[in-house]
Amino acid sequence: MKTAVIGIGRMGGRHSDNLACGAVKGAELTAVCDLDANVTRAAAEKYGVKGYSDYRKLIEDGAAEAVVVATPHYSHEEICAFALEHGIHVLVEKPIAVEADAARRLIEVAGRHSDAIFAIMYNQRTNPMYAYARELVGSGRLGKIQRADFTVTDWYRSQFYYDMNDWRASWSGEGGGTLINQCVHQLDLLQWILGMPGSVLCRSRTKGRNITTENDVTAVMNYGDFDCVFRASTHEIPGVNRLEIAGSKGSLTVNKKSMTVKLLRMDESEINGRSRRDYGNKEDKKYRTERKFYGIGNYLYDWRFGQQCRVLERFAEAVNGRDPSVLVARGEEGIYALELINAMNMSAWKRAEVALPVDGAEYSAILRGKIEEETNGRHTGK
Repeated sequence: MKTAVIGIGRMGGRHSDNLACGAVKGAELTAVCDLDANVTRAAAEKYGVKGYSDYRKLIEDGAAEAVVVATPHYSHEEICAFALEHGIHVLVEKPIAVEADAARRLIEVAGRHSDAIFAIMYNQRTNPMYAYARELVGSGRLGKIQRADFTVTDWYRSQFYYDMNDWRASWSGEGGGTLINQCVHQLDLLQWILGMPGSVLCRSRTKGRNITTENDVTAVMNYGDFDCVFRASTHEIPGVNRLEIAGSKGSLTVNKKSMTVKLLRMDESEINGRSRRDYGNKEDKKYRTERKFYGIGNYLYDWRFGQQCRVLERFAEAVNGRDPSVLVARGEEGIYALELINAMNMSAWKRAEVALPVDGAEYSAILRGKIEEETNGRHTGK
């Protein structure tokens, strides 16, 4: 699979490295593209491939069968749509877009050009612990879900990080802060494991950083019979990365390095019906425990290539075998986490619970207002 990388920043550079060194089975790097001519020239020389400053020219020249799009968020829709319309396979970095309406338009384009494979870089799905969590919930082994909590405060970012580029943590450059940049991964995992909630109540803040967007978020997602509490920040040290899901037949906890599963011998409703104790129950201690670990092999692979390389490999397999079922995440799935992000932002802006999906026109209007305030230096970051 002849592959080009469009956008040679931090992630685009890593994808280019993996493709150029042969780490991605079934794929080779044949071209690079960046708006900065100096960046393009340096990358083309480094990898010994063709360099372009215009992605349209790259595609029209037939320099690649597939492209990896690692450009700023707002450009994803335009670049991906152009590639798909020309029969080029696309793997887009997260998020799929800034606004859910833009994602829907892109998904419609992909549907009209279904011969082209469309995928998104949701690399954390390759973590076997989250895959097992999805299996436990989906199979019913945890019983009826009672609650879920996901705390992600280990995405630490200093002021130096934000000062490196003026687009970082800005409404005009990224379309948001920690939600759309970092936490899109965890929100994808939540919907992948639990499905989509009906509504969201969210508060967001800016703490300790000179930025115009949020870096501290608390949200409650309403699933009808249970709630999921989501907390995230980029200012906490040492931070936490922990997913908890409790059901009527057991519970699971996924930390960054390990997973613990506790499975009851019977459903809690049966325990309740049998119990003749005023508090506590001997059945509390009758459960089977499973433990899983991320493993040294996975850590070494990630250190060398990153989880993203696994996504690239499956993308190449899908393209070469014309089989989208092997993808880690289809491009169309990118809209779910984005809908959650848009809903959380809308809830925080309106200080009210909002139903999903949010009104696209209203969201766009408020976002444009945030960009104008930011440009004029009046934005508070809240």
